[in-house]
Amino acid sequence: MTRSSLPLLTTDGRNRETHLPINEVFWDVVQGEGPYMGRSCGFIRLGLCNLHCPPCDTAQTWDTSRYDLAVTCPDTAVLAAVDQMPARVRMVVISGGEPLLWQRTPAFVTMLGMLKHRGIEVHVETNGTIAPLPPADLDVRHYSVSPKLTAMGGGDPLKRRIKPDVIAAFAQLAAAGRAVFKFVVADQEQIAEVADFATEHGLEPSWVWVMPEASDTATLLERQPLITASAAAYSYNVSTRLHMIAQCR
Repeated sequence: MTRSSLPLLTTDGRNRETHLPINEVFWDVVQGEGPYMGRSCGFIRLGLCNLHCPPCDTAQTWDTSRYDLAVTCPDTAVLAAVDQMPARVRMVVISGGEPLLWQRTPAFVTMLGMLKHRGIEVHVETNGTIAPLPPADLDVRHYSVSPKLTAMGGGDPLKRRIKPDVIAAFAQLAAAGRAVFKFVVADQEQIAEVADFATEHGLEPSWVWVMPEASDTATLLERQPLITASAAAYSYNVSTRLHMIAQCR
């Protein structure tokens, strides 16, 4: 994996014509989860989130009780971020935080347009609480939507982390082949909760991906068989977390 040394360009926090809070930019990695698992890509991770999930592994993008976000997510020119990507990178994942918080800003629209203009396929990872809007949506090929159910979303009330109208909007994109719903689960009980959620919101099994929750390779590999068998009973798709295996071995 190659990481950038982005210049710490800061603004007064209001310049959204050209700048966004960016936590990190890296490439020469593979997508570790979901339907694009194993595909070579780069990542641009944005700052801030509208949820506060206790198990979050990117708390440096939002948790002001532990981090100075001016340091961890400095306002940076989107041109500088995109220019970090070598020509060989053909897919970039916009992650966070919650990247769709920024979709109304000119800088976000510009960033996605620049990536697409360079022939880069743009993916967005989102918690599923904010519906995608044009013009930014026009430049996104794929959304990985991760609604926060009980285990992951315990830091926020249900009405804040589950927005039925937004889930319905992503379901339409899933039907068009532009989105999937991705859940990290630890056991059969959590898969049953995924099943209840999918039924309530009319999600087709083919749109649903599950993978084991784990903070280390041993736990991941221990849970993988149970998660796989349980998910298969619902006709859900399964992936491992390839990036975790690659980093921990």
